[in-house]
Amino acid sequence: MTGKPITAIILVQQAGGITWYVKRSPTMANYPDVWSLPSIQYDPVDFEDPNDLQRASELANALSAQRLGGIPVKVLRFLTEGTSDMNPMGVDVTLRLYEIDLMPTPELNPEFYVDQEWMSPERYQEASTGQPCGLCLRLWSDFAWLSGITDRPYVPTVADPENRRSDEVPA
Repeated sequence: MTGKPITAIILVQQAGGITWYVKRSPTMANYPDVWSLPSIQYDPVDFEDPNDLQRASELANALSAQRLGGIPVKVLRFLTEGTSDMNPMGVDVTLRLYEIDLMPTPELNPEFYVDQEWMSPERYQEASTGQPCGLCLRLWSDFAWLSGITDRPYVPTVADPENRRSDEVPA
């Protein structure tokens, strides 16, 4: 590994089999111009217990203040977490996914996110064809499938650094 490990929370808003995604700015350091889920990095020393919804809410609202126009974010529950070093940054990434309720529709800060859309799994695959797929979408796709939210995992088929397709890479 060449860089400092990354830890972040990922916010998931979903209803009726569709999920709210944001398109990352082309100027972002990690995964530029990619459809993703909203995220913000944190110091793992300051947030040890993934079930601490108060701390997760603080981070979610800091993300909103910086990237989503400051609208209130209600963290509903911790979903899952995972770690991977299979990413373009070449570092260990640990992510925690939280289901949220976010209303009204946010005003995106274009420094971070340039578009937003509610997408079905099929629409997400179509919109993200050819884009790199990070751990956040692999975790969400697997969680949604295993929880019965979707009828199958749906990450896009893309090559990773070892030229394996994402649908061949264990989550």
